[in-house]
Amino acid sequence: MNRRFFLALAGAIVFGLLAIFLAQKYVTQQAERIKNQDKVDVIVATADVPLGTEINAQQIRTVKYDKTLIPEGVMRTEKEVLGRVTTTDIPKNTVVLSRQLAGLGAKPGLESLVTEGMRSVSVRVDEASGVAGFISPGTYVDVIAIMAPQLEGAKPVSKVILQKVRVLAGGQKMETSKDGKPALVNTVTMELTPGQAEKVKLAESEGKLQLSIRNATDQDLPKTPGATKRDVLDDIALERRALEGTKQSAGGAPRPMPTIQPWTINVNNPNQQQPQGPQVKKVNLEKTIELIEGVKRSRVEMVP
Repeated sequence: MNRRFFLALAGAIVFGLLAIFLAQKYVTQQAERIKNQDKVDVIVATADVPLGTEINAQQIRTVKYDKTLIPEGVMRTEKEVLGRVTTTDIPKNTVVLSRQLAGLGAKPGLESLVTEGMRSVSVRVDEASGVAGFISPGTYVDVIAIMAPQLEGAKPVSKVILQKVRVLAGGQKMETSKDGKPALVNTVTMELTPGQAEKVKLAESEGKLQLSIRNATDQDLPKTPGATKRDVLDDIALERRALEGTKQSAGGAPRPMPTIQPWTINVNNPNQQQPQGPQVKKVNLEKTIELIEGVKRSRVEMVP
């Protein structure tokens, strides 16, 4: 009887442990299923992918991501990403977005970076006008033209002609200088509309271009009247007057200049007495004595 009891007890323990194991496994599976219900497949870069690169299988992988946190336009399958060309740099371990990829069939190179309906235009820049090498692909700039209007007596004018222009590339190319020798020229390639391209090339031909870097998130497009040499000099004169006024306020009121009575000659009356200063009494030196007080000397008139 004791044997049957222990066998029944052992069987109950085994079945109890098995039931616990199966129940725990079921709960774990259900929790994992519920957890995965809130996640979706997204494509993530496994390495830094440079701009203008054709994406291959070694550069991407599929991961589960919380669907409430994924950004708009995220790529979901490797099939729709493989072979596409990047239009921006894609950092490692970041999701791949549709706006970071060129259209289907685009080939690696500059043409894949140009938005449909836009044009790529290259302009020559020097170290200063190229903002000392800080311009890189993806930078947004304003274009300033410095030109002399073709009018008699017209002065050079500086004017912002384009704002918030995207830079596609920056580099160097060989050109022939005025003396016929090859020269290395810095260039910046920008994405422009056809109308903007016309303005930029005319300004480059007739004057000089300068680029100024702007914040990529800045949407303000202020209208400016342009500036001439007179505007610059007027500003300097105003600053100088303000500075002089500050100095006078700090040192008190300025001293008035002494007035000088004009000396005039009456041609009709040559003997007319001219205005004179304070009258000085004439002293007869024979009736004076010299008075010495220490190091001070003076003459005193003797009165009879």
